[in-house]
Parts: sequence; structure tokens; C-alpha cells
Amino acid sequence: MDQFGVSALADWLEEQSDALLSKKTIIDLDRVFKAVDYLNVLKNTAAAYPQMSEETYLKTESDKKLSLLDDHDTLAELEDRIMVNHVDGSISGQDFAFKYNHDTPIVDGKYNARKDLEILKFGLEVVGAVTGASKLEDVTEALSPDAAVSFVLAANAFHEWQLSD
Repeated sequence: MDQFGVSALADWLEEQSDALLSKKTIIDLDRVFKAVDYLNVLKNTAAAYPQMSEETYLKTESDKKLSLLDDHDTLAELEDRIMVNHVDGSISGQDFAFKYNHDTPIVDGKYNARKDLEILKFGLEVVGAVTGASKLEDVTEALSPDAAVSFVLAANAFHEWQLSD
């Protein structure tokens, strides 16, 4: 992964949206996890987070944007997501800030795969644009750990949905 890899992944997700949603193409979890790891926001590798307990994550690195409701559930069971929706400031310098909102892929008690795909595509596109124009260290400093974990959780849930009947 390099400074343009995050945007390339977002572009691929956009190009493959229909195939991903029809389950003709399976999302490459390893590629998503490598992109998240490249951003260097999280203390552990991305692959470790789906099975981590909410309690452990809350106590070790959450920035309290996610609604962590059950200490004993794993993060994979979490229905909340933090979506990166835009960036304010100058992305060619250090003077920028990501902006976020809460979202959920659960609608009326049912999983909406399209929502997690949108969270991934849109968030990675925003972060990728900044990563391509700024120093990685500045992106690492500015990006919320809860947003980075949301990329992992969205990709993981989407992948599980793709593999289900």
C-alpha cells in the first residue's frame, strides 16, 4: 500500500459496486485491512478488531465517537458506524480536519449491505484524497480511530453477508 492505494481501493469499490452487491465479486478483506493498516491510526492490525470486545476497544483506543453499548459483545456485532463524510481545510498542508457522522447498516432489524459499502467507498475516497495530497503522519493524526475501525467493521460485515446464502 502506498499514498495512492487508499484512493485506488475506493475507486475499485465504486467500479465494482454492482458486482459486489450481486455477490459476483467478493470484497478483498485483506486489501481493505492493508489500507486501514497503512493509515497507521489503530494500535493493532485491522484484522484484530472484529473479534475484539467492545470493552477492550473502549478502554484502549476508542475516541468515543462510536456508540459502544455492550462490553461483552465483539466489535463485529456493533451496529454503529462512523462515516467520514468530508474534510475541512487545506489538504495540501497540516490544516485540515475530517468530519464525521453516525450511520448504521441495520434498517428495521435487517442488514443493509449497500450501506456498509457506501460507508467504505465514500470514507475511503475522502481519506484517500487527503492521503494523496498530505503527509501520512498528518492523516494519521487527524483521522478518528473509531472511523478507521468503522472501515474494518463495514468491510467485515459486508464480506460475511457476501458469503451467506
